[in-house]
Amino acid sequence: MIIKGEAGTGKTTLALQLIEELSAEQPEYYLSMRVSDEALFRQFPWLREKARRNEILKAGKAFLRRSVPAEKDNLDPKAKQDLKVTKNLLQALTDTEQSPVVVRTELMKLEGQIEAGEIGPDGDEEMDILSGDGSFTLEIGTMMPELELAYDIVENHLPSRSLIVLDSIEALSETYGIPAQRIVNTIQRDLVEHSASNVTYVLETSGKSILDYLGDGIISMQSEERSGRRVRTLVIEKLRGASVHRWKYLFTLQDGRMSVFDRDNFDNMFWPDKHVPIPEDDPKRISLGMESMDMVLGGPAKGGLVLIEVGEDVPQDFVRLFETTFVLDNLIKKRGLIWYPQHALDYSLLEKQVRDMAKVDRPSELMCVLDPGNQSPEASFVRIVEGADASHDLRFDQFRYQLSSAKAPFVSVLGFNAIEDSYGKDVMPSVMPFIDAMRRGGNVVMAEATSISSSLPYLAHQAKMHIKFESINGTVLVCGQKPFTPYYHFELCKDNNCRPTLMPML
Repeated sequence: MIIKGEAGTGKTTLALQLIEELSAEQPEYYLSMRVSDEALFRQFPWLREKARRNEILKAGKAFLRRSVPAEKDNLDPKAKQDLKVTKNLLQALTDTEQSPVVVRTELMKLEGQIEAGEIGPDGDEEMDILSGDGSFTLEIGTMMPELELAYDIVENHLPSRSLIVLDSIEALSETYGIPAQRIVNTIQRDLVEHSASNVTYVLETSGKSILDYLGDGIISMQSEERSGRRVRTLVIEKLRGASVHRWKYLFTLQDGRMSVFDRDNFDNMFWPDKHVPIPEDDPKRISLGMESMDMVLGGPAKGGLVLIEVGEDVPQDFVRLFETTFVLDNLIKKRGLIWYPQHALDYSLLEKQVRDMAKVDRPSELMCVLDPGNQSPEASFVRIVEGADASHDLRFDQFRYQLSSAKAPFVSVLGFNAIEDSYGKDVMPSVMPFIDAMRRGGNVVMAEATSISSSLPYLAHQAKMHIKFESINGTVLVCGQKPFTPYYHFELCKDNNCRPTLMPML
């Protein structure tokens, strides 16, 4: 498999997580040519112990080769004893007697060509290994110790399948002065084809490469800017022999781990059995109804306007979930609520939720839902409006009298796409007296609008808090415009005992 991408896209993190996830199933060898060991150990503490044995093998093999001169008889007795001890240690660590053997045909051919000066960085140029007097000095057997160690590890664990991760193949190519394609071909033929090993190569570029044709799987890591925010994407460009039903994923590198954001399926989401009111520690603010959103964005200020901007392709079920949670949190705190829904409501379901989850026996005493329909209301808390003059239908003094038993601050939720459908596109001058009256009394107005709403620019200018819901590749993301925040993924409940949370895209 090939993992490729520009710097900072998460290639090393993904490679190390592959090792971590498969460590119980496959012996592994990780070779990093760009990142220092200590930097990796700080981010991945579990890697230190795994690397310890590999370093012993690598050091032992290198020492043994450096200790073998052309004539062993010239060694003094102490050097001979040291060499014998080293041989015994290395033999104990890499004993392969009566065990399967890794085919090293391509590796030996490659090393032979290097020794003979037949191959260089361009693949066909001779290496300049001659000194000034026409002689040359070459340290036989130590030219590619990292690759030879990978072969040894695979051989030691045969017939089990091993996982080899090379990070990165370009750095390895620069170190050895050998074309990356030649290194990949060598490992492919020896370790993959003949020893059934799994090999992962990390590439430092994101464009098309000749190496793409050699890999069975190609993963491209991308990081791009969107309205001043980072968007991380994992793309499956190739997966030989497997069906790819989803080829693009959004992900985060929070806490040094790669976590993929699922596509949101609101059809299977769980509603909690009850709504637990969110504490409000700041007397100048109320809650958004979700503790995780309060932690990221802060609660709406009393006397303020909150704008919820709903992007294209954001599911209505998501907006409904947010609305209902916000409504229930305020009703359970006995606050007065004026609601002009952005979409049609199931009044019987809403009444059941208010009674069961918010524990409100008489919803009409706390809540007034405005309906521009022409039929009699289906519930006592529904009020039919004429839909001709918004300044007449939206009068705060009337709502305050109707909901006189409710506590302050009052909260209004206004769906401006629905309001514009009833009163026309230029409805803002008619609605502003209601909004101003709410804000002067220290109450909270939550306005919802999509990108096609004529009122959106004016609301964005007036709002103290501006929250955006966006859908990217089928994944719903939340971000703050006021205050400005990165993207967050809305993590849905997996059962009816949990609460939705926000995970940042970092």
